[in-house]
Amino acid sequence: HKVSSKKILEGAIAAINAEIKKTGGKGEIAPIDFQDVTETTVPDFKKFAEAAAVVKSQNPQITADRYADVAIEGMMSATPDCHTSYVDPSGGVHRSRPEPANGSLARIPTTGTSLGGPDEAGLAGRMLAGGIVYITWHEFVVTGTYKIFDEVRKMMDKGVAAGGRAWLFDLRGNVGGFDADTIAAFFLNGEKMLNIVYRGGGAAVWTSARKEWRLPDAYQLPLAVILNDRGGSGPEVFAADLKENKRATIVGGKSVGCMGATSVTNMTDGSRLAVVVQEFTGANTGTIYNNVGVLPDVQADDVTAVDKAIEILKQKF
Repeated sequence: HKVSSKKILEGAIAAINAEIKKTGGKGEIAPIDFQDVTETTVPDFKKFAEAAAVVKSQNPQITADRYADVAIEGMMSATPDCHTSYVDPSGGVHRSRPEPANGSLARIPTTGTSLGGPDEAGLAGRMLAGGIVYITWHEFVVTGTYKIFDEVRKMMDKGVAAGGRAWLFDLRGNVGGFDADTIAAFFLNGEKMLNIVYRGGGAAVWTSARKEWRLPDAYQLPLAVILNDRGGSGPEVFAADLKENKRATIVGGKSVGCMGATSVTNMTDGSRLAVVVQEFTGANTGTIYNNVGVLPDVQADDVTAVDKAIEILKQKF
């Protein structure tokens, strides 16, 4: 995402010119000779602003707010990312990388015995035939009164007590949140997980599983994780942490590829601009996950994903 200032400003010009044409307006912003550098270049932004103001005066059919929205959309198009978005003063959301999801939410089996839930994070568990412990939740919630890693551990306690022989985590439709690394560390032993690459440059750093979070041997059972293109971020980090260390089998479809972090700027008019400032790659494989997704080890559609995961887990007994 080290896109150049030139590309960002050219994106804004192209978007404004397209809006003028769409609305039957007059004129356009002519090409401007911008510096092709990644640093913010104030003189070039000033050139753009002056040229944009002249053309705006010729096109009263476009409101000032719409003109600004279009320019920002064009800038974001230069470096699309699921974390990069703009909320305009009226609350409208403009995404730089719209990708409609086709996959379904988690499908909790109707067979087996309930282990509890769903709770406020959607956490629910079932003991399925053959000792498969099915667990799902729709958000990695961490608040002053609720911590998803503690609640998942409690659900796993029930699974072990009931004679569980394998874990099946269905994270389709999970919208992310906090502490995915903590839950991944339940199954690891200090290994490296993901590299953090910063937009501003500098050496990448990596995340490692904290050894003190590893669960006892009774919990170190075969593990499958179901993903698809609905939801992202937290479930993808969890799956990638494990995939990097060959600790889980990923079943289903490719995930959405929303693996990074954002910085939010609040504007004086009430609008907000969120821009990606870091992204994650595999610490062991170097795999690029952000805007690519976590690829499944075993492909399956949403109808057959649970059955396929169960089949794989039983082979590991």
